[in-house]
Amino acid sequence: MTDRQPDPPADVAQAAGMARSGAAQRTIAVVGDAWTLRILRSVFRGRRRHGEFVAEFGVSRAVLSDRLAKLVAHGVLERQALAGRHPEYRLSDRGLDLWSLFLAMWQWEMDWGTAKDPDTWAPDLPRPTLTHTTCGQAMRPALRCMACRAPVLPFDTRAEGGASEAALAQDGAAGSAFRKARGWAGEHPRRLSRIIGDRWNCAVVAAAFRGTRLFARFQQELQIGPTQLSDRLAELQELGILRARAYAGTRQEYRLTQAGIALFPMTLELVRWGNRWLAAGEDPLVVRHLPCGELLDARWHCGHCGETLARETVRFG
Repeated sequence: MTDRQPDPPADVAQAAGMARSGAAQRTIAVVGDAWTLRILRSVFRGRRRHGEFVAEFGVSRAVLSDRLAKLVAHGVLERQALAGRHPEYRLSDRGLDLWSLFLAMWQWEMDWGTAKDPDTWAPDLPRPTLTHTTCGQAMRPALRCMACRAPVLPFDTRAEGGASEAALAQDGAAGSAFRKARGWAGEHPRRLSRIIGDRWNCAVVAAAFRGTRLFARFQQELQIGPTQLSDRLAELQELGILRARAYAGTRQEYRLTQAGIALFPMTLELVRWGNRWLAAGEDPLVVRHLPCGELLDARWHCGHCGETLARETVRFG
């Protein structure tokens, strides 16, 4: 099955209004587009010019120019035009700070995506291994609380403060979903670009994390039309992120599967990045780690030596 082409980009202000304002939703308004994510992944790999992007994943020049212009406008990329040379695009400090979001995306692809499926392989898909250059070992990263060093699990956190709790799992709702989720039985390839790279899909998943289960509640909270919501709920079920369960006759509720719960580290990264770079003048949305009671500072650690990872100490290969 071939991937559906990304939806046309929405205006940033419209995208930001898809759900209640919050750090994750502001981040989605910037990077929540499949082509944008592919461009950023390519830049992280050292690509700099139009021709390199086109050669790597076949984007049209019109779409490429549009996404590059928006990333420059948001301060994620910097455009450098030297005399007599084609312009180059490099990551700003704001853009470089997205490395941990891509780390979370890589881990989900390894567990639930199509990164290792030779029938869906493409040059811009995630590399199959991750190496911690400090210890020299291929490893699986672990997200841990810096206060108590325990693994960060979705049912062990609680969102506090900020303009909204729109993008984080509440301890009860997420824990219940995690314990009851039974995964997805099927052969449809899950593609992360259709989840994180679609603003509506991402908004629906965020709502599901905070315990929204009913069609009417999704529609009310996200201010989304019934046809759009039906399409997104159907697609997220097809992708194995949500499952529908009938109750009270013909009514249905929608719960996260195990693959959906595994998106939680990405949700934390969306919030962290939005709090740092897009929340000027607003109270940040903070997360409390319930096992130790401290405000959560979640960092990725090497699964082999336990050292805290940094952008400069990880290598995909």
